[in-house]
Amino acid sequence: MRYAFKFTLFTKNPQMFRERNMGVVIEKERDVVCVYGTDNHFHILCAVPLCHPKHLKGAEYTVEFCENECARIAVGDLQIIIDYSKKKCANNKSIRCYGSDDWGEDVQIAWSEALS
Repeated sequence: MRYAFKFTLFTKNPQMFRERNMGVVIEKERDVVCVYGTDNHFHILCAVPLCHPKHLKGAEYTVEFCENECARIAVGDLQIIIDYSKKKCANNKSIRCYGSDDWGEDVQIAWSEALS
């Protein structure tokens, strides 16, 4: 399933998506936009803080859940993969990914074109 949205003045914050045991929450805070990988109850498993919201103003966000237990999140030229089966994250901009106590601190893997 693929979802798309833009943050506008009237957009509900945060945006929450769920399929099977995978969840994605995208939250626009005052100083940062953050993507969270969650379980099906929206318990946070990993976090990827992106940037200040002004840098993504008007951008379309897409969230896609794949059959291989991965979620793909894209906004502008930024791509994020959350692999729920391996408990790992990757992105194509070298943004730091953070893990929860459930997944551990070492959740980041190197981006490769095979992921895109």
